[in-house]
Amino acid sequence: MGIVEVLTDVFNPLNEYIWYIAFVCLIGLGLYFLIRLKFMQVVNIGENAKLAVSGVNDQTDGRKLSSFEAFCLGMGARIGVGNIAGVATAIATGGPGAVFWMWIFALIGAGTSFMESTAAQIYKEKKADGGYYGGPAYYATKGLKKKWLGVTLAILITVTFGVGFVGVQATNSSSAIVNAFGLDPHLVGALIAMLAALVIFSGTKAIGRFSAKVVPAMAVLWMIFTIGVIACNAGNIGNAFGMIFGYAFSGEALVGGGIGTVIMIGLKRGVFSNEAGLGSIANLAGTADTPHPVKQGLIQSFGVIVDTIIVCTFTAVAVLSFGNWEEISALGLKGAPLVQEVASQALGAWTPSLIAIFLFIFAFTSMVGYYTMSEANLRFVKDNNTAIFVMRLVVVLVAFSSCLIDTGLMDLISDTFMAAMGAVNIIVVALLAKPVMEAYKDYKDQKKAGVDDPVFHKSALSDPDGATEWED
Repeated sequence: MGIVEVLTDVFNPLNEYIWYIAFVCLIGLGLYFLIRLKFMQVVNIGENAKLAVSGVNDQTDGRKLSSFEAFCLGMGARIGVGNIAGVATAIATGGPGAVFWMWIFALIGAGTSFMESTAAQIYKEKKADGGYYGGPAYYATKGLKKKWLGVTLAILITVTFGVGFVGVQATNSSSAIVNAFGLDPHLVGALIAMLAALVIFSGTKAIGRFSAKVVPAMAVLWMIFTIGVIACNAGNIGNAFGMIFGYAFSGEALVGGGIGTVIMIGLKRGVFSNEAGLGSIANLAGTADTPHPVKQGLIQSFGVIVDTIIVCTFTAVAVLSFGNWEEISALGLKGAPLVQEVASQALGAWTPSLIAIFLFIFAFTSMVGYYTMSEANLRFVKDNNTAIFVMRLVVVLVAFSSCLIDTGLMDLISDTFMAAMGAVNIIVVALLAKPVMEAYKDYKDQKKAGVDDPVFHKSALSDPDGATEWED
């Protein structure tokens, strides 16, 4: 038995059991946050949207990220393979109803993202390069005063995102390019690694600027493309939404399993796409130079809505407008090939190549976002430039080598670590609900008092000891 078979046999049952735990934690505590926030992510969605784009012209000292750059960096990490291949896989394996559950979990996850992103801002820390760093490792250590938990989370995040998720994005984008253009995988891998190196070795600030320019255009262009596909099948739009709602509670539409399968697939693919509760976006939120922690929390909360409710929905409707469920399932495809087949029948044979390019760009921006998370956590464990240099080399090597290996095994391993990371992180965030809600109250009080751009002082917290980067 080869190493691939051994790892598959180990991670298959492990993945299943850990996801049961993650399901309880992510949904149970997510609903708890939803109630405590009084459905803020839905009620204040318009205000959150304005806040997300209001800082487009904000300037920093050149070493820190603005709130808008941190938002775009977060969207760059969110909008990736999951928005194309992940949505199609959810539909193929869980039926059209899986999309409905992706929506539900996105609304819940938006509150979770607010909680973890605000906590990351409260307990962020300035490092030797002059930039801010934050995330689960920082708020576990400074907020809960448990250094061992912070180190554990830092290592887990570094491995999960810096290696596992970088590999997943690289191998999926490489596969799409190879299939569409018939190129040698070694050549594609070298190209991906070279581009990653150019951006990564330029530093976190450059990555933020890169994402701020690329991500908004990337998302808009993808939605325009999917609108073209949908327009060609305009007569089926109503049926597409009908299937989403009609099969949300029906096991009859599934390739295998019942309603529990639909819900679990919706959760997995939704979390993989928007990353709410995994701590990854909290890492990015912690890098922002912002006057109030809640501002970044609100912005990143809106990012979950953009990713899943908007971008993923365009992909889902493009696929489902192809025809009825029997016609779609008869294609026998899932992931990116399903999207490519549907698009080619609607717009022509040229579309698979364009989709491959989209996948490449989506995956690349996600990769650089994941690297940023890894750097933040490595600096937590050891704030040393030599260690950072080695980490950069490792990420570039992973980006290259993952283009040459099987995607299924890497997906399985990353999926397992994702569940473990989500379960642990969401518990830590729940334990920090008090300071987060105190900061939220302070923000709302200032807004009610007529302050346009609230400024945070750590005296607003009942226990301000860990908020070292904020003035009294």
